[in-house]
Amino acid sequence: MLRKHKKLSLLSLGLLSSISLAVQAAPAAQTHVIVAPQCLVDKLADNYTTLSSSESLTLIETNPAGIDALITAKNQRSAIPCGGFMDVTDAWNEYHPKGLTESNRAQSFLNGYTHPKKHLLNKSSNNYSIKYQNQVNQLLKTINPQDIWTDLTHFSDTSKGQFPDRYAGSDNGVKAAQWLKTKIEDMAKANNRTDVTTWTVATGTQYKQPSVVVKIGNSNEPGVVIGGHMDTLNSSWELKPGADDDGSGSMTVMEVARTLISSGMNFKKPIYIIWYSAEEMGLVGSSYVVKDFKNKNIPVDAVLQLDMTGYANQNDPTIWLITDNVNKDLTAYLKTLVNTYVKVPVSETRCGYACSDHASWDKAGFTASFPFEAKFGNDDPYIHTAQDTMEVLSQSHMADFAKLGTAFAVELAEPTA
Repeated sequence: MLRKHKKLSLLSLGLLSSISLAVQAAPAAQTHVIVAPQCLVDKLADNYTTLSSSESLTLIETNPAGIDALITAKNQRSAIPCGGFMDVTDAWNEYHPKGLTESNRAQSFLNGYTHPKKHLLNKSSNNYSIKYQNQVNQLLKTINPQDIWTDLTHFSDTSKGQFPDRYAGSDNGVKAAQWLKTKIEDMAKANNRTDVTTWTVATGTQYKQPSVVVKIGNSNEPGVVIGGHMDTLNSSWELKPGADDDGSGSMTVMEVARTLISSGMNFKKPIYIIWYSAEEMGLVGSSYVVKDFKNKNIPVDAVLQLDMTGYANQNDPTIWLITDNVNKDLTAYLKTLVNTYVKVPVSETRCGYACSDHASWDKAGFTASFPFEAKFGNDDPYIHTAQDTMEVLSQSHMADFAKLGTAFAVELAEPTA
């Protein structure tokens, strides 16, 4: 049964946005279909229509102001993690199975999120053992925390019109994507790597910023994915440097890429380095990347998500492993990698539904994992604000995540030379 809610006036919505988080959705799409946990939907006052619900998830229809409200609700801290949401508008518009009423269509669609099926492109058969210590340790010596810091300084620089934001619906977001792609291409050229290819994946018709995909190696074996999201919220109301969310993860990914590309190593399996667009708007960019991989029949062995790697709460060096919407065996392997190579404390925490791009891979049945900067709830309190700057971040913490990402890539991609 549809449950309809009275819409807020435009004036009150404008006031609400200015008081909380101001995010201007792209004008081309006025209707959004969202999958979210009920605990998140319960935080919305109005301005949505429930299409279907289950014990854990709800399918709603809303508009750009509703997206603003969801982002605000997502960022509210609570004792029990709730998580985020997925914008599934395009998937919903394409979903028209025969013989279903509209309400049954909604229920059937939502079932695909509450009970995701394994996808044939997920070929993982790794027993997750430590095999290549010599090669990993060789590369770990080349990781340079200052490189991460220098790149992040540029990537989160809001001065002189550099990046007032990296919002997916803005020219700034496009500029950020171009900078990442060019930096990788220059890096490959400088290291005479002819086996490095790049491409972009459009983020539907809603957002200007594409996701950036890099392939290291020419193999068509099931690959290893390491990614983070490049986008921030919109800077219409205040600057959005996004140094931690997710500049830290993006530049940690960049350091992993630099380490691998400059190593001269070749691998049995390809390594995919990815920067996703529009994560803040409901994991939109990663959903298109997963769709692109499916359409191109690109098999994937394992996925690592790096979203916020820079804030060490009270200087705690612990790497925290997210336990929901991930593969438990791969997550256990991350703990082994941390203990073997990074040698800092490691613990587990829960973040709730769809809290980052790993959820797009997990929903599609791929083997995904997500290490995080702090226990959920003790992470960076300044994200989504103008205060999300480098002053509160730790070089050594980001370097530890770069070590983990490098070890993950080398062990699972299997060096051949």
